[in-house]
Amino acid sequence: MVSSSDPLIPIKRAAWFLDAKPVPVQELPRYPFAPMMHVNASPVHLRESKVLFRGWGSPLRKWGEWVDKLRPIYGDLWKKSGILDAISVSTYKIKKDYASVLGLAGVWCGETNTFLFPWGEATVTLEDTMVLGGFPVLGEPVRGSLTGELVEIEQKMVKEHRTFNRSTSKKADQSAWMKHYMERQGDELEHTAFLALWLSRFVFPGPPVKTVKQHLLPIAVRLGRGMRIALAPAVLASLYRDMSAIKDYLVADNSQKAEPLVVWAPFNLLQLWVWEHFLTLRPEKQNLIANGEPRAARWHDVGRKLDLSFVGSALESSEFLWHPYMARLENWSRPSFYKDIGVWICGDASKDEELRSFAQCLRAAELVGVDCIEHYLPHRVAMQFGFDQDLPCHVPRSNAMWEAAWETYDVTSKNIAFYVPAPPFKSDITRQYSIWWKQCMPSYSKLVENDTQTQGSLEDIKWQSKVVAEKNMKRIQTLTSIKKRKLQEFYDAMISDHLLSGNNYVSGDDDSVESQNFQLSAAETEKQNICSTKQKEHMGLKPSNDRVGKGTHNPVASQSIKSEICEATISTSLENEYKVMMEDFDQRNGWGSAYDYIVLSPPGMNITSQEAKLKLEQALEKRIMMKAEESELEMQIKVLKEEITAIEARVMDLESVAEVQS
Repeated sequence: MVSSSDPLIPIKRAAWFLDAKPVPVQELPRYPFAPMMHVNASPVHLRESKVLFRGWGSPLRKWGEWVDKLRPIYGDLWKKSGILDAISVSTYKIKKDYASVLGLAGVWCGETNTFLFPWGEATVTLEDTMVLGGFPVLGEPVRGSLTGELVEIEQKMVKEHRTFNRSTSKKADQSAWMKHYMERQGDELEHTAFLALWLSRFVFPGPPVKTVKQHLLPIAVRLGRGMRIALAPAVLASLYRDMSAIKDYLVADNSQKAEPLVVWAPFNLLQLWVWEHFLTLRPEKQNLIANGEPRAARWHDVGRKLDLSFVGSALESSEFLWHPYMARLENWSRPSFYKDIGVWICGDASKDEELRSFAQCLRAAELVGVDCIEHYLPHRVAMQFGFDQDLPCHVPRSNAMWEAAWETYDVTSKNIAFYVPAPPFKSDITRQYSIWWKQCMPSYSKLVENDTQTQGSLEDIKWQSKVVAEKNMKRIQTLTSIKKRKLQEFYDAMISDHLLSGNNYVSGDDDSVESQNFQLSAAETEKQNICSTKQKEHMGLKPSNDRVGKGTHNPVASQSIKSEICEATISTSLENEYKVMMEDFDQRNGWGSAYDYIVLSPPGMNITSQEAKLKLEQALEKRIMMKAEESELEMQIKVLKEEITAIEARVMDLESVAEVQS
């Protein structure tokens, strides 16, 4: 394992991975599944986009009153159906930040339904949909049919719906619908009409705009009778579908953008996801959650307008909260699957509804929506569930028929066992994942590159050029600093060991021991020079034409080597660096797994003195210990930074409370 923030820091511990093997292992492809058609959207694409978020539902003027009227009557029924929190969330006003949403759409990948960041993959998961949106992940499919008495109720509601089509507006307008049924006495008809409006405006919005949809009446009837329906996968499927539509629109030619793109998914869920996972994109003020309120209450009627350049910098940063829901939040009731200690769940314990809900979030499957089916791949974002991240395997599609797709999702009748990580658990990545991601993921600077096929304004071109220059300069400086440090350590070790054991080398021609100067044959000297050149090439340096005089240690030459190292221009890419590292990985001894360099004896020389061997081993052991202590110190610093971030967030909450109380 290696640290997700610094792949050069090795970590040795027991790892927990999120497995995804719906097919036999021998049928899986040899290589991990990587997106093949990913193209980032440029700032010009984002600035010129015309996307209309029609599904971003805000509460009607008297919607909160209607919810308060029916909650005392049907609150227990809503809880049984798993929609109590979702109805409460619909009363909150979630303000739009177009820059955040469009910025995320620019790095969306429709092949994997994930965001491709320079530091890894992330996405909106079923857990996010359940915790933030309040939608149930367990239950019957949304496309289920009605039987018996439920059919009669649906037919009655269809007749009611048609009466609005004969009105002056010629449609079931949502405001008129609410006004008409809100005047009733809370009977079953009013309740079903309430649920139909809730579904049409906040769950599955669609054209025509601001109307109650007739095709959603069967779902309203089932929910009205307390049946649990898996709304979360259907909502998430619509979000995935529209994210892909936005991405295709952003990277399309200008000739295909004559009309604005209209999307209908509830993108307020994505806005909540942004604020939970990116600290730098959060509004400055947050609300205090009252007892019994869902987590989304902290984001009610707060917002922050950001520009695309700031959003791009925030998305590039690895300061991403992988699992914000594990942290305790005042007055928020955490679900029971967030344990204080890591535990295996199996047997009777796995029958608990909340625990099975968490297990459902971990399963790679097809998401069956009202009018779409999308692929769900949680094993690609295992760190969002508190697990470690390994190479993601390929999961074949099963979406020809919605019934077959549902079979991949439903765990209701299955005997399951799964592990729940503890909140303090720090997720990491495997070394092979770190290398693979650097190789398959294009440079994040492509997000701000000039698009040669799109002619932007002079201001856009200047802005892009400035950002590209800054990012490239920062990347070069960072890479140069890292490599200079590694090279300096490497050659310092080489020179010090050479001086340490220089009196105990034997020449290749005879058995006499040289005291200060050792003599080499011409062939051996050339061999040493070639090997030295290869070592420098391996470490990213061009070979020098300056050579140390024939086998004689020269302090001036040693100083020259150090000076050459410090002044070398580093141009090798990160991808090549990791590639070389892994090619040598299998050839390294026990030291190679503990630190990033090994000390080689000069070619053609054999250490004969046991004292020299002992000193060399002691020097190596000392460097290993120093490297281990350095890694441990860096981990401690990282933990302290995370604690500081949590404290700062807590201070912000307390300041908000103080302002409210004052």
